Amino acid sequence: MRFVLACSLLLAACHVFEIAPLAAAGDLFVAPDGSDTNPGTQEKPFATIAGARDAVRHRIAEGLTSNVTVYLLAGTYRVAEPLVFGPEDSGDDNFAVTYAAQPGQAVVLSGGQPITGWKRGEGEIWIAPAPGVQEGKWNFRHLFVNGRRAVRARTPNVDAENPDWQLKGADLAADLSRYTLTFPPGLLGAWSHQADIEVMVAGNWEINRLPVQSIDHDAGVVVLAPPHAQGHDAIRPGPGRWCHFEGAPELLDQPGEWYLDRPTGTLRYWPLAGEDMQTAEVIAPVAERLVEVKGLPDRPVRNLHFRGLRFEHTGLGLPEVGYLGIQACHHTTGTKWTGTWGRVPAAICWNYVERSSLEDSVLTRLGGCGVELVTSCHDNLIQGNEITDVSGNGIMLGGPRGEAEVPQRNRIRNNHVHACGVEYYGAVGIWVGFAQQAEIAHNLVHGLPYSGVSVGWQWNPEPTPCKQNTIQYNHIYDVMNRLCDGGCIYTLGFQPGTVIRGNHLHDARRSRYAQGAPNNGMFIDEGSKGFLFEQNVIYDTAAELVRFNQCRREWHTWQDNHFGPAAEVKEAGQAVIARAGLEPAYRQRLADGSP
Repeated sequence: MRFVLACSLLLAACHVFEIAPLAAAGDLFVAPDGSDTNPGTQEKPFATIAGARDAVRHRIAEGLTSNVTVYLLAGTYRVAEPLVFGPEDSGDDNFAVTYAAQPGQAVVLSGGQPITGWKRGEGEIWIAPAPGVQEGKWNFRHLFVNGRRAVRARTPNVDAENPDWQLKGADLAADLSRYTLTFPPGLLGAWSHQADIEVMVAGNWEINRLPVQSIDHDAGVVVLAPPHAQGHDAIRPGPGRWCHFEGAPELLDQPGEWYLDRPTGTLRYWPLAGEDMQTAEVIAPVAERLVEVKGLPDRPVRNLHFRGLRFEHTGLGLPEVGYLGIQACHHTTGTKWTGTWGRVPAAICWNYVERSSLEDSVLTRLGGCGVELVTSCHDNLIQGNEITDVSGNGIMLGGPRGEAEVPQRNRIRNNHVHACGVEYYGAVGIWVGFAQQAEIAHNLVHGLPYSGVSVGWQWNPEPTPCKQNTIQYNHIYDVMNRLCDGGCIYTLGFQPGTVIRGNHLHDARRSRYAQGAPNNGMFIDEGSKGFLFEQNVIYDTAAELVRFNQCRREWHTWQDNHFGPAAEVKEAGQAVIARAGLEPAYRQRLADGSP
């Protein structure tokens, strides 16, 4: 009887362990006030994640005999360059390696540096030194004050009745030697520090961000800084394009704005009402990326997991030719957009990674994109994360075209993706390029300047490695808030076996700044072919509920969809609406306030 009771108690204990893991004897701990000379116990933790990683490496080299969890205790861990994990940091077929927040504690991985020493300057302006800027060792285009993304000094102001002006004209010399923008008389000011000024010019479905060389405010002519490149015709600057300027000291004219004076290394900021600069947390990014997981073609990283962490404060400079957008945060890198494309980098980047995960984390206050899974990433899980206040795309999957390198069987589930594309308006909430058997399911995606979910990366119906993907039970709404020619779901290319099922799509909007093609619930774009569309609910869109471009409706299979006015389809599609979006276990935790 005692034996039976002991076995029952042991089984009960094991069950509890599965639900709420406790620290095992071999687990390691990290704390901001620890030391990398410590043994990494809870009583004597390491100080850095890199220190713990190196200790785990020794165990892996000797052969794992159990799972290993590195618990990060509450606090902020600052990184000036990415934390890199390679094959030597992998778990194996039997045992996992996990980096996790201590349950119930707030852990931040920050790529930023605090700015301190604030003093009152002229008028409402406060000033502080930005170490290394004057010497040319540091420059930044983003600033975060008390957890809020501050506005880089600009004109027109972001809260103006019309926060953008329209170009009168643009001229790029045939030999790319000179690029000028012209404006109506009286708009441009006599701004100083002109070489630090940047102009944003919006196109149809992407934007340009270009550095200025000089401004003739009397003539209304802006000369852009070389080298120059020729962008896509539908995106490049031209008459009537909407634009604004950032980065001159004279543009610092209202609360919430900031300006970095590079020659003196002085940061200027106009506080919001109630902000005390003696106690304010002001963070400027140092790192472009926070975490890189880099396997090798013959030695992928396997069974490595990240859980319960906050990733914050990355920055990003402009490419050499400026940012000339092409689509979904991809941009020109050469002299023509038809050449090699670059991509706005993500705070977290994985290559050659298998059976690994990022779960229950927050990615926010980022100057690039959120997370990307690129080359030969297979059987990974991105789940339960909130991704918000991001300059570019939220989540990216894919990129390589080769069959041997295309990502396979990755799952992106139950993520809350919103307020992305803060700086690069052509951003997508969840972007899938060339990928196979991906599952994009039960995500809540909203509050975006362009499309919600995009799948495919080929502009014709020729075969590619992109196939058998599933986009199902997502709730996507309040998108297309700035640009055009997209929708809640956007597709490209021949994708045999791809299923788009049970999605709740509505409120694809039309901004007064949109110039070009309509915005839709689903935009089935060039070459899209071979999909199954079933049980989707679409209503309240700026234009057609479903639009086709250089493809045909009959190239796909359609069954049991509910398209039409909200009053008609909500009743018929109520089961789909109830199921779409975050699953119950995630709705409460991720604060699902969706309509």
